[in-house]
Amino acid sequence: MDSDYPNHLVHLFTSNIAPHPLEIVSIEQEIEGSTKMIEQLQQHLQKLERQRHGYRTLLSPVRRIPAEVLGEIFACVLEVLDFERQSYSVGSWRRQAWLDNSLMSLCLVCRAWCDAAFSTPRLWTNLEICSVPSHLRLEKAFRWLDRCRGVPARTLTVYDDSRSGYYDNHQDCAKAGCKFSNPELARLLTEGPSFEKLVLCCESPRCFRALMAVMDSIKTEKPRPWDSMKSLDLYFLYHWDETDPSDSLFRPIPPVTSFLLNLPDRENLEEDPSELDDALLHLGSLDHILTNLTTFTFLCNWDGTMILEALQMCYNLEDLTLDFHNWTLPYRDAPSLERVSRDGLLLPKLRALRIRNALSEFVDIIQFFKTPALAELDISLADEDLLDTEFIHLRKPPKNLPTIIRTLLDRSRCDKSLRKFRLDSVNVTSDDHQLRKILANFPYLTHLILDNVYFDPLDFNEGHHDEWTTFIPRLEVLELLHLVPHFPLDDLQDFVHNRRKPGSPSGTLKKLVATFRKYVQPDFDMVDRLFRGDDLTRSLGFA
Repeated sequence: MDSDYPNHLVHLFTSNIAPHPLEIVSIEQEIEGSTKMIEQLQQHLQKLERQRHGYRTLLSPVRRIPAEVLGEIFACVLEVLDFERQSYSVGSWRRQAWLDNSLMSLCLVCRAWCDAAFSTPRLWTNLEICSVPSHLRLEKAFRWLDRCRGVPARTLTVYDDSRSGYYDNHQDCAKAGCKFSNPELARLLTEGPSFEKLVLCCESPRCFRALMAVMDSIKTEKPRPWDSMKSLDLYFLYHWDETDPSDSLFRPIPPVTSFLLNLPDRENLEEDPSELDDALLHLGSLDHILTNLTTFTFLCNWDGTMILEALQMCYNLEDLTLDFHNWTLPYRDAPSLERVSRDGLLLPKLRALRIRNALSEFVDIIQFFKTPALAELDISLADEDLLDTEFIHLRKPPKNLPTIIRTLLDRSRCDKSLRKFRLDSVNVTSDDHQLRKILANFPYLTHLILDNVYFDPLDFNEGHHDEWTTFIPRLEVLELLHLVPHFPLDDLQDFVHNRRKPGSPSGTLKKLVATFRKYVQPDFDMVDRLFRGDDLTRSLGFA
């Protein structure tokens, strides 16, 4: 005790005597001195702790990660980001722009990360070019793709987002300043690095013709990347002014094996009723492309007969996706339609058939197909205008959908080959157990996906135990995706239990996946503001 405190204050610690006024002054001085000393020591301690943390960072395992491993980590991160963007239904070209920006953000973290990214060629195999493609941007594009160093560039995406969309009074592209006529862009497609896939997003065919004209004016002795590409995605977003079948818009396209063609909405063509008829005649020039395709995605709602006529040339097609833009799909009286209705549209090599954004009454197009090798059927009635939470307002499939599917299977004789079925964004809650009738068409099905489907789980459990062997008896994978938050998953217990019984003829279920939509907290403050009033009694809560 004597060594810790001044001698003239020691007696105060051994008694309860009140300090003398002079002693109080001395005690306060001692407190102030101790406080200053503590602050100085704390500052010194914090400095030592910062130094220790800094020294430890020098020994961090992250610093010892080889550059090639960092590059692979970056690649995995970008793949995850791309998957998340796909779940938001972001356009493929917009998604690529966002990924390119994410890659550049990784490069800006530090020199080591930038070097690691630059030393990973596959990070630079995709590139998007948007807005005005000036000379500087095109030179950057060359440098970007040069970083592939022997790895073929996979996707080059070109679009112009400098305009809001429509031309005033359908004025000529040249007058509006079409960016696709830029010679630097044409030089990239004729003299630049090779690429496997090209995505072109044009407002109208005039943009595409302008680009082809400039490309033809560039003379080069080397093979053009344009001629060696394997895949082309061609979007015409707003206008269609092709009326001369003898001057084919598609003639310059090389014989790619994968082709996506997005035609403008039929709604945009109805300003001139004759425009649609002229446009139909002009699609016959696709034959040199269609006969070579193995993958074809066709986004069109113009005319069902035209679609069927175009598909008659797809002899080698293995993967087909038809997107109807959430619009009506009329049919014209034509000999080809009568022939297809009678004999079926033969696609001998088709393995996957997907229907997208279809109105319920136009799913019946699948009954025209004759696909003996079909292994996967995917039907989506998704409506982009609906909110994710509006389950009960999902489109209902046509009442005769089980019969439509049965017609496809009988005509194609593909019961044994069809192993995967996906149903997306439909409401199949009905008294006649429509879902069960649909699935009864697939005795050899091994993979079932119900994505954003509003259904009664008892459809899986209905019936006596001796009926289990006749209801999708070979099912191995069941995926129930984007279920409502309150979905009674326990009602599927009997179905899963029977499929897991040892020795049971239907005991084949190996994998069950169930994902639920996130619960969205209501904005009670907004509701309170909307219904605010002195004479209004408000009660907000959950039903």
